[in-house]
Amino acid sequence: MNADFSASAASLQEHSRPEKPRRVGTFTLGVVLVLSGIAMLLCMFFPTLDLTVLLKLSPLILVSLGAETLLAARRSSAIRYDWAGMVLCFVLVSCALVLFVIAWCLLYCPEAVIHL
Repeated sequence: MNADFSASAASLQEHSRPEKPRRVGTFTLGVVLVLSGIAMLLCMFFPTLDLTVLLKLSPLILVSLGAETLLAARRSSAIRYDWAGMVLCFVLVSCALVLFVIAWCLLYCPEAVIHL
């Protein structure tokens, strides 16, 4: 009898617990980390693999970060805009911009980037 009461009390606490707020950019960061790791792994096994395509797709980091923010705001889920979330967004945007500049330089002035 006591076990039934504690089980029902535990299930009641699980249902009454509010949704934990999620930091903006965590999903995008996870996707970027997984895709970057896969690209690095492929590059290790296939050294002749051309990674300039991935550099050209680097603006998708910004697109996915914006889409994540808009979708989370639309669902009215608990989103947390704290300093750690802002740092996370800053790191994602900075990485995307650096990769974009590298891709742009490889496209439009490769002689300045690649010294043979």
